[in-house]
Amino acid sequence: MGDGLDFVMRMDGLGFLEAARHLAGVFGVTLPEGLVDRKSNEQQVELEKAREITQVAADFYREMLESRPEGKLGRLYQQQRAISPELATTFMLGYAPAPAESGSWDRLKLHLQSKGCDLALAEKLGLLVRSDKGSVYDRFRGRLMFPVLQSNRKPIAFSGRILPEYAKDADGREAPKYLNSPESLLYTKSKTLFGLHVAGQAMSRARRAILVEGNVDVVSMHQRGYAETVAPLGTALTAQQAAILKRFTDTVVLCFDGDNAGRKAIRAAIPILLEEGLDARVVALDPGADPDSTDPKRLAALLEEPGSALEWLVKQWVAQGALDSIDAQERAIAALQPLLGKVKSDAARERYAERAAKLLRLPVGRISSRQSPHGPPGPQGNRAAPSPPSRHAASPSAPARPLPELPRHQVALLALLVDNPHLADKAEREGVRQYVTDRRLAPIAEEVMRQALLGENPTEGELLELIPPETRRQVHDAVFVGTFRDTQDDLVILLNGCILDCRREQLKTEMRRLDLQLREAHERGELDLHRELRQQKTGLARTLADLNDPSQLPSNPSLRA
Repeated sequence: MGDGLDFVMRMDGLGFLEAARHLAGVFGVTLPEGLVDRKSNEQQVELEKAREITQVAADFYREMLESRPEGKLGRLYQQQRAISPELATTFMLGYAPAPAESGSWDRLKLHLQSKGCDLALAEKLGLLVRSDKGSVYDRFRGRLMFPVLQSNRKPIAFSGRILPEYAKDADGREAPKYLNSPESLLYTKSKTLFGLHVAGQAMSRARRAILVEGNVDVVSMHQRGYAETVAPLGTALTAQQAAILKRFTDTVVLCFDGDNAGRKAIRAAIPILLEEGLDARVVALDPGADPDSTDPKRLAALLEEPGSALEWLVKQWVAQGALDSIDAQERAIAALQPLLGKVKSDAARERYAERAAKLLRLPVGRISSRQSPHGPPGPQGNRAAPSPPSRHAASPSAPARPLPELPRHQVALLALLVDNPHLADKAEREGVRQYVTDRRLAPIAEEVMRQALLGENPTEGELLELIPPETRRQVHDAVFVGTFRDTQDDLVILLNGCILDCRREQLKTEMRRLDLQLREAHERGELDLHRELRQQKTGLARTLADLNDPSQLPSNPSLRA
């Protein structure tokens, strides 16, 4: 029993109690009272229905790819990517037909309906979506489908890769390359790795894990014999995923695409792997290349001796100007210190310091003598690597100018969305973007909304990289502190309240601007302009009064729950 529990815990990333309950359900074993699941009967019924619906969907997609006429393009794409039938079976690949192939937008919905499945729950699981007009249709269309499988090969979610034929819609807009299931009662993406149901034991044998970006890359790497390969699911690497990898191996090789996004993902993953005590290594692919397109012999050579991740990072900084001046070298040292502090082994830390000193053309004492075992604390929860030292950055000795205070109502609105990205649909309908206008907050609001509507959940590190470095600490401490993470209040009411506060503040700001213009018009004797500005201010004051009167709110459509 102990070996079985350990296996399930490692394969599915479960704790002891969760793994025990999982095995008990598989073998029909009655657990002792202390291990009995405390979920209500209603929750258990919903959980079983969710598993059944997900399995029905997986079987539907699989049948489409294997034998149905609607799956022709999916089979062609499978051949183009050289995915063997055996691997397609191992990963239970499927195909979600596009409307042009199936004749409708709700082919899966109709199939689920014919099987007596709960469509409301299928919508909750992200298999179906609802339009603004209330119609329900398939979420995945024109995509090669990759089920996310547990160790028992039961699907808990899906990731769909768009086919080239459907990469753009009728209006020429780009479709997201990958579309992933949202988190649900079955699935938490930060605790899951794609391909782990196959790769777990292979990692232990190979004594390493290979981490790639996409699901197609995972399958392609398995096709080439690298069965220890896995990928995150629609998110940057998380601490929970690193902990899962640690259960199988001490070494993780990052084999991401050779573009800016790939390099960014490597930089974000390095501190997370180091924090977990893992030996982080990097395979530096050519610009524009990915694991699937790289020549097999070259890839094999790169994987034979992957370089140190910290060494790769310092080389990146050198290429971006870390040797241009004494100040640039100092900034590189300051960026390196917290990363070295995450290295658990004293001996390894010293070797990394020696190599970094050589690359930065400095005496090793300039780095190791300043080394703290833990490094300076970063923003809470933000483990993204420090940004490369810019050759244009201000000198560390230059006095820092105080930043203007953040608009508190916009902060509250953005914090609510960061903590509860599932509000994105409603927030989009309410036009939230027009209320988060501060330059330090607006890029984050835009990205949270964009990715949430695609079923994604960006990390703090990814979001903070969107704003200037000097503002990140200020924004982090205001927004990423979990203000609304576990609130018991009605989230829709909170959202409407935050929007209302932002609207009031916008009106007050506009009225202050008009006051200044009124004074200037009066001083210049421009009576007609003065009269027009007074009328505008009166209109704004009336609107503000309506917003301050609760009895007037139901008549305002943008504030209805």
